Parts: sequence; C-alpha cells; structure tokens
Amino acid sequence: MAKSAEPSPIITYFTRGIEPFLGKEGKARLATYNDAIAQTTHHGDFRRAWHCADWAIAEAERSSNSRMNHLVEGLKEKHQLWKDTIFGAEYGMIPDGIGPGQDAEIQWVDDAVAVAREQATSDGWDAVKWEDLLKQMLAVAPPEA
Repeated sequence: MAKSAEPSPIITYFTRGIEPFLGKEGKARLATYNDAIAQTTHHGDFRRAWHCADWAIAEAERSSNSRMNHLVEGLKEKHQLWKDTIFGAEYGMIPDGIGPGQDAEIQWVDDAVAVAREQATSDGWDAVKWEDLLKQMLAVAPPEA
C-alpha cells in the first residue's frame, strides 16, 4: 500500500488548533516539527486522539486553576463513555487504520486545545506542555506493512 500524501489529520488538526495562540517563540518551536508531521499518515490516529484525551485530563487536573474543574469532570465523563463504546465496538471492526467515532477523536483534540488555551491564559504558554503531547502523537508508529 502506498504512503498517504496527507499527514495525520489528528496531528494536523491539533497543530492548527494551537498555532494561532502560540507566541513567536512557540510558533518557531512548532515549525521544527513540520518534517516529522509530514511523514505521518492517518494510521494510528485513534491512538493519537486518545493521547489528546489523556493529556487534557492530566493537564486539567494538574492545573491549580479552579476554572478548569468543569473541564476535568466533562473530559473524564466523555473519556469513559467513549472508552466503553469503542472497546465494545472493536470486536466487530475490520482494522483499516481509521477508528470508529471520528467525531470523538476530533472532540478529544478540541478538548486538548481548550485545556492548553485555558492553561496558557492563567499560566502562560511556557507552562503548557503541548510539545510533550505532540511528541507522543508523533511517536505513534504506522502498522508494519
């Protein structure tokens, strides 16, 4: 199977979500990942989206910002609901590299971006570990051919 000409939609969606809010220095750091992002495919996007959900929960819980408490509870509830749904559906799926519930995947990315923006508002972008999340998503390898 030929490599997709398009990079991972999940990573692309995430970077487009945070890029407008990063300062000049953050945008320069993000640009250093362009080559690695270009080498990704849609394979593994469900896992990448899952990393977004886990990251958003951990970061929101870690924050001392009390305004994020509502995000934590909502994220945990959505995460558990989709976890139950997805794992139940896995038994009947034919693996093709694209997971079910792509709307959930996009929502998890949206949640990660929202947590990052909220945290940046109170603590500054230097305190936001968005780069750690991006590295996790880039580490998801495509399936062996």
